[in-house]
Amino acid sequence: MDKRSSKENQILDCALKLLVETGDSGLTLRKIADCAGMRLSNVQYYFKSRDDVLVAMVSRYFDECTSSLLRLTEASDAQTQRDRIRFLVRSGLAHGVEISDMCRAFREIWAISSRSDVIDRALMNYYDGFADVMATYALGNDADQHSREKLKALLVPYFEGYSVTARSLTLDLEATEQMLTKLVRSVVRANGPTA
Repeated sequence: MDKRSSKENQILDCALKLLVETGDSGLTLRKIADCAGMRLSNVQYYFKSRDDVLVAMVSRYFDECTSSLLRLTEASDAQTQRDRIRFLVRSGLAHGVEISDMCRAFREIWAISSRSDVIDRALMNYYDGFADVMATYALGNDADQHSREKLKALLVPYFEGYSVTARSLTLDLEATEQMLTKLVRSVVRANGPTA
């Protein structure tokens, strides 16, 4: 449940919109105020600095991304571990097919994280939590920690890299999905039985 006021959410919506459309350099309090149809002093009432806006925007955005993954996995009817891994792989690869607003937002957040320890920590915490959701969905709560860590170490960087390079690769999405599903299962299986 969002505890922010409608004005705060409006400011954060505009900040994300500007980040996607203009990049980090276009994200100023004045431009956020213009986008939100507010005076600069109104924006500063809620967020004292651009960094305060960035931290709140990134935190909210990451919460939304993780919630989206949770909803996606809860709606899945995959029963076996193989089917859950395949569903997860298919969903993760789907982001690489086109340059989405999500890809644009993450590209800018990564750039900001290289200059901001606060945003870098938020990014690392996001990936840690997001990877835990993936591992729990694919392997279940009773999987050993080593299998969970191997799945996370394989899928998180693969999905991120694929989202940048997929359009230049010649292997089609279906073949990539089958290959990655097989690879994940073989890596995880090395530690114990799978369904």
